[in-house]
Amino acid sequence: MKKRIAFVIYSLNSGGAERVVSTLANGLSNYFEITIITLTNIKPFYPLDEKINVINCLDNINPSKNFLESLITNYKLYRQIRLIAKDLSIDLLIGFMTNTNILTVLAANKLKIPVLISERINPDFSTLPKFWGIMRKLTYPHANYLIIQTEPIKRYFEKFVKKNKLIILPNPISSVHKVCKEKVILPSKENIVLSVGRLSNQKGHDVAIKAFSKVNPNNWQLHIVGEGPKRKEYEDLISKLQMTEKIKLIGRNNNISNYYLKSKIFIFPSRFEGFPNALTEAMYMGLPCISTDCPTGPSELINNGQNGFLISVDDVESLSNNLEKLIYDSQSRLILGENAVVSVKHLEEEKVVNQWSKLILSSLN
Repeated sequence: MKKRIAFVIYSLNSGGAERVVSTLANGLSNYFEITIITLTNIKPFYPLDEKINVINCLDNINPSKNFLESLITNYKLYRQIRLIAKDLSIDLLIGFMTNTNILTVLAANKLKIPVLISERINPDFSTLPKFWGIMRKLTYPHANYLIIQTEPIKRYFEKFVKKNKLIILPNPISSVHKVCKEKVILPSKENIVLSVGRLSNQKGHDVAIKAFSKVNPNNWQLHIVGEGPKRKEYEDLISKLQMTEKIKLIGRNNNISNYYLKSKIFIFPSRFEGFPNALTEAMYMGLPCISTDCPTGPSELINNGQNGFLISVDDVESLSNNLEKLIYDSQSRLILGENAVVSVKHLEEEKVVNQWSKLILSSLN
């Protein structure tokens, strides 16, 4: 009989962590009975295998007006996670994201079942309210394993979690992209420079917009796929630079593979990362990539000049120079793209799911 595993995450909306949970759940559903417990009820954005059970704790979560209200809401969530896991006889819980991790560890410890937690952010660049910072230090050491993506993030957590409980596991590249790459009829390449990510300060799309407008190549467009709070600001910037015909804010898109397949260049102007999902996907899809050497992730994927270009954070000049080189040199594009594919093969879904499966089994034993 298959062991019962439950992921716990805030929602299954669009986003990096949500995509990773969906990909892992799909892959692991071949070995375990999988449930995804979401804190709030939002329709899953990424495709899920029909074998996977999705249950939400609350229909919706209203912003708390004060600390007491926040405490009450989080106690309700902790209680619901615990009750759902108990009712379904869950054998192991897997938390994703800081606040959810804390609630998941508390629920698992109460039920006396193993628990894995996964941090998706770079803690050096994210501020936690004092209460949650204390709770993280108190609860994280009680997880069986804390999964992180990079060495610098591991060093941060070594301050309060035992080294043997810290595991570096990369994010998997969804097999959806592999299937799309193997289509009989692939979309023909267009003169598109692509960037993917939330329209937020972290993702640095303002740098991409300025760099592209500096090059301003004939018959090329910059497409930015993603949604977020900076949309209006970016629309104004594009308008001010008189680039409305050439720079398109695409919004959210379910079929991101097609954008990778039809574009010729990928740029990743992030100011900081936990692990750069969009960059690994673009490399896997054979795109020549220009990425900032931001903390953390890109420098672990890109060997500058070999399988992509690394530039300094916020360096518009360097981005426009490298962009110009790739736009007007198809041979460089081809070589960088081919090398990129080879360098991220180890991140294919099957291989990463296998690593997770081994970790789950060792925790269950």
